[in-house]
Amino acid sequence: MRVKAVSQLAAIAAMLAAGPLAAQQPEPLKIGLISDMSGMVVDLSGPGSVVAAKLAIEDHGGKVLGRPITLLDGDHLNKPDVGVPMARRWYDEGARVVFDVGITTVALGIQNLAKEKDRIVIFGSSASSDLTGSACSPNGIHWTYNNYSQAIGVVRGLANENAKSWYFLTVDYAYGRNVQRDTTAMVEATGGKVLGAVAHPFETRDFSSFILQAQQSKADVIGLATTTVHAANILKQADEFGIRAGGQKLAALSLTLHDVKALGLKTAQGLFVTAPFYWDQNDETRAFAKRYSDRFGRMPNMIQAGMYGAVSHYLKAVEKAGTDDTAKVMAAMREIPINDFMTKNGSIRPDGRVMRDQYIFRVKTPEESKGEWDLYKEVARIPATEAFAPADPKACPLVKS
Repeated sequence: MRVKAVSQLAAIAAMLAAGPLAAQQPEPLKIGLISDMSGMVVDLSGPGSVVAAKLAIEDHGGKVLGRPITLLDGDHLNKPDVGVPMARRWYDEGARVVFDVGITTVALGIQNLAKEKDRIVIFGSSASSDLTGSACSPNGIHWTYNNYSQAIGVVRGLANENAKSWYFLTVDYAYGRNVQRDTTAMVEATGGKVLGAVAHPFETRDFSSFILQAQQSKADVIGLATTTVHAANILKQADEFGIRAGGQKLAALSLTLHDVKALGLKTAQGLFVTAPFYWDQNDETRAFAKRYSDRFGRMPNMIQAGMYGAVSHYLKAVEKAGTDDTAKVMAAMREIPINDFMTKNGSIRPDGRVMRDQYIFRVKTPEESKGEWDLYKEVARIPATEAFAPADPKACPLVKS
């Protein structure tokens, strides 16, 4: 009994000694990343962006202000009724920021939610320019690109080849309509004209009737104002109808590196792509790409590279602000120039748009390529002030006229 009593006293002493130490353990900084982790556009961001975010956290030492960093990740299944409640739960449980997101319907919901909860959302794979226009928010940052920047290099490249008339094949939801709207303005600004458009449902996989309508328009260019996966399928089916063989050009306004890789150079060769990043641009991009591919088994695209930069910049801002307070961190993010392997002296506009240069790339021919991931050649650089439409004070009240 005496030994047992001594043991109990020792256990109680140990608990009392550990109590103050346990109480002193800093609370983790929770950040979240929501994306399509299993669906149609999983390769655009998905698990690859989670890997990039983890690399950024590791490079920051795994801590900020002495607090360990916890990364949450979730699959919104491209459904607002899944993605928005997920973000709400994370915010309610202490997450200070949500990254990436993707599909416009989910992005617009989380934009409103972040404002309601006084949290931050940083969009990586979301493309709708409305996020910094009519749906702008003091709590949202549009990080990587948008549908305007992705289209402008394609339009310029085709205008230089004297392609004047366009016909759109558009996915029938907000993103597609935004792409068609913005690209129409670009085409008209270069002296071209739009002959018409046809909308396809998001769920469709057979584009035969839509391609025939576009072919019958006799337009110089068939503009694919649709998602990356839809565009890839349309490109394959268009060749079956002899679109390019007949002299019409295809403008894939949403393709990324992994779409081109999946299509293969025989199908994708000659297409223009606009992006802020390509893994083989310089020594810095190649160094990151090697680390990433060692971890994930493939090269990063612009979204995945951008997620590394977004997480890094956010953590730097928390460090500078000395707090995770939303207003102070947002102010610090705007004060600190964005500098990493992808962006040099980038900045954040009042409407939340990250300003960075974009590049026009052309997809290589099979003969030009020297390896599995040797897919692009750089054609031109587009300065940030030209790559993105000017901030619009009529659309976004955060912008001063």
